[in-house]
Amino acid sequence: MKIRFYISLMVVALLGGLLINADATRVLVHLSEPVTAAELAQLGTQGRVIRDLHPLPWLVLELPNTRRVLRTTAQEATKNWAYQPDVRGYFATTLSTQTAPNDPRYAEQWHLTEIGIPKMWEMTQGEGAIIALLDSGVDPDHPDLSANILFDQGYDFGDEDDKPYDENGHGTAMAGLMVAACHNHKGGCGVAPAAKIIPYKINQQGEEGFFESDLAAAILAAADSPAKILSLSLALTKSSQIVQDALIYAKAQDKIVVAAAGYKGSGVAYPAYLPWVIGVGAFDKEGQRLPSSNYGDGLSLSAPGVDLLTTLPGTGYADWYDGTSAAAALVSGVLALMTALEASATAPELIVTLLASCQEVDTPGFDSQYGFGHLKVPLSPIYSNTEPSLKFTPQKAHVFRAGDTLQLSLSLGGVSGRYADLYLRLNLPNDTIGARKNLFKVWKSNDSHEKISYNYTLVSPYFLAHDMILPLFGTPTALLGAGIIDSHLLEGAYELLALLTFADNNSTVQTRKIVWITTTAKE
Repeated sequence: MKIRFYISLMVVALLGGLLINADATRVLVHLSEPVTAAELAQLGTQGRVIRDLHPLPWLVLELPNTRRVLRTTAQEATKNWAYQPDVRGYFATTLSTQTAPNDPRYAEQWHLTEIGIPKMWEMTQGEGAIIALLDSGVDPDHPDLSANILFDQGYDFGDEDDKPYDENGHGTAMAGLMVAACHNHKGGCGVAPAAKIIPYKINQQGEEGFFESDLAAAILAAADSPAKILSLSLALTKSSQIVQDALIYAKAQDKIVVAAAGYKGSGVAYPAYLPWVIGVGAFDKEGQRLPSSNYGDGLSLSAPGVDLLTTLPGTGYADWYDGTSAAAALVSGVLALMTALEASATAPELIVTLLASCQEVDTPGFDSQYGFGHLKVPLSPIYSNTEPSLKFTPQKAHVFRAGDTLQLSLSLGGVSGRYADLYLRLNLPNDTIGARKNLFKVWKSNDSHEKISYNYTLVSPYFLAHDMILPLFGTPTALLGAGIIDSHLLEGAYELLALLTFADNNSTVQTRKIVWITTTAKE
């Protein structure tokens, strides 16, 4: 019988393998079916297995560079195994050469007020929430971080030890943005100053980049940890099946994954553009997208990403941190606050609430420059109370599965006696290559003056005789259908946007509703 041998058995089977050396090449081996001990031993003649990514069907094999004939030699022996390079990724931050100040103040942290953090702190500062930081490690002895780092629960996957110390500085900076302590007369505050971090270091000592297999291993560890949020202020230069498998595993454990969009000023990087990952772009103090911030259909939202005050290894601080790495850390911190308030909420419920709270920027609804908008905590005010009003009912965020029925109506208030155009747009989730589509309907008022009574099905064009409630989904006469969730729909966030434009003065009111459709079956 064929069996899967994991790393403890492989050490015995592969004693004849090679030691790690600076000239080695790392490749990934995908096991398309279970293998025998003899087959593993044969693989050991080609190189050394340095990691078994259980429960995923992947091994990481190290080869001497003189053995670049692996593809030919090994495939002759075991034709059903697939080999590919273990590619490197990068931390998604634009570094500055400015020197860090020694005595910064809370008042320098413009981003906290911008996203509404002080109001959220009246309810929670993140007590009980845990974030998994997948980065370059962390300095657990920094006076502004030491109380909030669960260092002994972390791991260094780059160097294979249990001491994920930060030699790069990137991870310590991300930790400061998320959980730097408050009210301690030191530096500034993190977004969630009472939350904790488990650090998972993914780069090797002295290296700026990291291997995708080390990232995948860290994702698996974080998925099995107490952390609800996985913070990835990083990007890969291309998609990775091994990382995607690990992220799917994390999603199955009801984890929230936050990733930086990248800093190339082009399309959203991997894995930020995956539909179940929150891809984060960056904006400046004027609310404009940073030129270096990646953008596109795969973007989820944008957060402050310029002149951010945070911690540096040792005892110092920097007030110049820029980029989508920092923006992603802020989003992770906000999610920690939300988790502390709603500990029983599922990952999709928290994601929908986060996206629905974003402030729209240049155009109504989703746009490729900012995603669903600027980051705002759910309690912060976004829209002013104006007349007339437009809102979806019910207002509560929802998560739907195949076979469920979406019941949704649109309430129009203060519109009696006016002519208006109604625009409805449904933005679909981005797919696994980062592309997004939308559907829309427009009802215009300028062709006739046909009256509509309360609760009637909308007929185009129209005159608003009364305030009304328009059923959109979930009833036999609903405008957009019965609302039964089809099993073939993409998993992710669906945004329904409504705009009402009045013919007399071209004024517009708008609203939106975001729901999450998941392929996960009901328990």
